Amino acid sequence: MIRFLLRKLGLFLLIFIGITFLSFSLTYLSPSDPAEIQLNKTGVAPTEELLEQTREEMGLNRPLLVRYGDWLSGLLTGQMGVSLRNGQPVAQELLQALPPTAILTAASMAVVLLVSLPLGILCARFPNRLLDGGVRFLTYFFSSLPSFFLALAALYVFSVRLGWFTVLAAPGAEGYVMPVAVLSLSLSAWYIRQVRGVVRTELSQGYIEGARARGVSERRILFAHVLKNSLLPILTLAGISLASMLGGTTIVENIFSIRGLGRLALEAITARDYPVIQGYVVWMALAFLVVNFLVDLSYGLIDPRVRRGAGK
Repeated sequence: MIRFLLRKLGLFLLIFIGITFLSFSLTYLSPSDPAEIQLNKTGVAPTEELLEQTREEMGLNRPLLVRYGDWLSGLLTGQMGVSLRNGQPVAQELLQALPPTAILTAASMAVVLLVSLPLGILCARFPNRLLDGGVRFLTYFFSSLPSFFLALAALYVFSVRLGWFTVLAAPGAEGYVMPVAVLSLSLSAWYIRQVRGVVRTELSQGYIEGARARGVSERRILFAHVLKNSLLPILTLAGISLASMLGGTTIVENIFSIRGLGRLALEAITARDYPVIQGYVVWMALAFLVVNFLVDLSYGLIDPRVRRGAGK
């Protein structure tokens, strides 16, 4: 297990360095000039002499590897640079945008799992019946609709027509009701089909017939064997969704005026705010790597075969 952890940690560091270097290089190669953006923000005419002076002050004339090394060393101490839009520290910008995204992610994932697991299991347990057919129709229907359409439809129906919610996000829990509902509906439609497929596959395995032949109850077969063996693929799906949503749900956050990470990233891209974009890429990389690392560790707790394989 220790060898498994060391291998995962080494892979973690290599991927993180590769992602950060690639994102830093892309901003370095961008045709937009951060010095010109900085001068335009202050209202100063960007003459060539002033541009050169600003580039020197910002360290843009140094080699790429030197700049990346300085940026990476600053990152290790929590310094991600300063936003070109408002002069605020990038770390502060990310920390301010993180809580709304975290709340939206946690609430949406909780609703998705509470809805998808029971419905997916029931559809797999009683296939080709009325419930299974109705749920499958609804999942195909809602999964074919893009999230921006669902969000706009929800705003029109529940805010404009019925007046139950305000168009702009209200403070407190009320402002998260419709965004959570939209995200949960889109994800649940996908999750239910995945859970149904995984459980159906397990129910068709030979050991299930053997358990039934020994007189094991259907309840015990379902909860003690099928669900346990179905946890790995379901956990993988949940980990991917969780990491992706922690990076911000850009469309939903913008439509419902939630100032989360997704909206921050879109504003930074629009304004060509490279320090914020780099900080956002770092956060996304960390979110995916940490969640995937935790998911890999949980495999060993759920399936002993993974622990035995990791110890080789």
